[in-house]
Amino acid sequence: MPQAERYAWMSLIAWAAILFFLLTRFTAGVEVLGQSLGLTIVEQSAGRLLWTYVSLAVIAIIAESVIAGVLAVHAGNADIEKDERDLAIEARANLASYWFTAAALNVIVIQVLANAAYGGHTLPQLNLTSLTGVAFALLLVLTLGEIVKRIALIWNYRAA
Repeated sequence: MPQAERYAWMSLIAWAAILFFLLTRFTAGVEVLGQSLGLTIVEQSAGRLLWTYVSLAVIAIIAESVIAGVLAVHAGNADIEKDERDLAIEARANLASYWFTAAALNVIVIQVLANAAYGGHTLPQLNLTSLTGVAFALLLVLTLGEIVKRIALIWNYRAA
């Protein structure tokens, strides 16, 4: 298994944990590992939302740095070596992440406009009129975009 694929697997696990952290900070429902996790968004103050955003960024930076450091020590050099194939696979994964993020943001825009135009429907809705709903939707899209990138990296390494 190439070094870059190992990095993608470890990073996928880290981003799944970050997604769990995000969901436990914004939603309520079922108790999982002492945290509430569900489909109901809990309204929060702007200060708490900012704290959650900064926490997510710090956790992501620390996790990615630790993964890169562990793999560099394991490989015995200071950097993960990449050849042309690795760069092409990374470019394809970045493209998959971009298209996922663009599609998800378009779904959010359409959902907001459809709710404004046809508010009386019974379909599931995400409340994007509140600050908490908007912050949750955007952070969820960003986190899932990173997960899609890692899955695309692993998929392309397996296919190559």
